Amino acid sequence: MKVAGTSPNVRQCNCNLVKWFLLSNGSATKPEIAEATGISLMTVGKIVNAMLEEGTLLRSGLRESGLGRRAERFELDGNRSCSVSLRFRGVGVDFVAANEFGAVVREEFMPMPEGYLVAELAPKLAGFLDGLPPMRTAVAGFPAAVFGGRLHSGGLRQFRQMDVQRELDALFGIPVWMGRDLNLATVGYSRRGLAPMALETPELQDITCFLLDPAGHGAGCMAGGRVLRGADFFAGEVGRMPLPGGRCIRDLVADDVPDEEYIAGVAYLLGAVTCTVNPRIAIFSGRSVRPALLPEIDRRLRQRIGFHWEGEGNVCPELVWEPDIWPFYRAGMVYRATRRLHSGVQMVDDVF
Repeated sequence: MKVAGTSPNVRQCNCNLVKWFLLSNGSATKPEIAEATGISLMTVGKIVNAMLEEGTLLRSGLRESGLGRRAERFELDGNRSCSVSLRFRGVGVDFVAANEFGAVVREEFMPMPEGYLVAELAPKLAGFLDGLPPMRTAVAGFPAAVFGGRLHSGGLRQFRQMDVQRELDALFGIPVWMGRDLNLATVGYSRRGLAPMALETPELQDITCFLLDPAGHGAGCMAGGRVLRGADFFAGEVGRMPLPGGRCIRDLVADDVPDEEYIAGVAYLLGAVTCTVNPRIAIFSGRSVRPALLPEIDRRLRQRIGFHWEGEGNVCPELVWEPDIWPFYRAGMVYRATRRLHSGVQMVDDVF
């Protein structure tokens, strides 16, 4: 896009302001854009005309203006390109495509043989993309600690000894963002009800999401709106947390232990997390969770940690049972992908 009359940096900043406003507010007239962004009406007119020429904007009808005249409204074309997100599982991969606004437009599960490799996804990806707008960004989520382009835990052992980042970049032909499943699910849970490009700050910014399952045990932690990854990306590996007596959490929930031992162990885990990151909500999901025991675990936790600030409630988190965290996981991936799609127009840093 070329908007004459000012320096390149100022032009780009003005264009980004206009695009960010439309991403956040939908359609608007030129005077509305000028009033909201502080850019002169003449400059807004040049920017809008340039965006119309390149196909970024659509005309969306007329409306009455404050001067009694009908003014034309404009909106971004959210279907010019798409993002693709992948959830890697032992039995296959979930593919999710979203438009530029973060609305899911296609979703499909692709079963894969045991021990499958990234390169084997090529025909699946080609079929999935058929008929979609051009793909501009991609995100991949894994049930593992992810850093340095590699997986360092979890059950996808075929990926342990390879540079997964390089394989994914080659598959997609663009740089792919890799992340941990529970971190993405925590972000998605935090942003419930908010569009990926919404300017509002999520009300819920302190969350811990636990997965207790025979396939894996871990947690995603968010504190103050930021995902905690740790100096060595070890944050969330709660399955390895030692319990009194020498066992670990993963031993406790994997075995058919008596309810009393289960309650004591999970309450111990929650106590450690509460005193360390103090989440407002602790979400539990997975086949090793015993939902009927959560009320007693909650009572035991509050009995152990009875602290409260003067005039406030107990500092312990609310315990929530979610049978399926996939909706939040998917929302977290789409959020990350949509933000990457518009990374050039972000006015503030991405806190997640």
